[in-house]
Amino acid sequence: MKSQHWKLHECEKLPEAGIQIHYSMDNIHRRKKNWHLTIRREATENDLFENHYLEEEGETIWETSLEITHCPYCGEYLYDDVNIKFENIGKFTHSDYSKWK
Repeated sequence: MKSQHWKLHECEKLPEAGIQIHYSMDNIHRRKKNWHLTIRREATENDLFENHYLEEEGETIWETSLEITHCPYCGEYLYDDVNIKFENIGKFTHSDYSKWK
């Protein structure tokens, strides 16, 4: 992989909303770039009525990001270098934005 700061994997099998596969820096677990599967729940009109912390539709309620090596939808190996050695791949984070902290 070149020194690209951010890259998006786009395949026909990805759901249209709520899921993204991207290559970026992970500042929580590692200080290097990795591929991540990110699942995001965005606020709907009903969510705004039920949660007074939310301000607008489309606002992220929660997000989970998981390190991956292959696209779980099309199976493509995401790294350009097939000789990359991975240590403890699969670290993940979950962030809940539904309340003010």
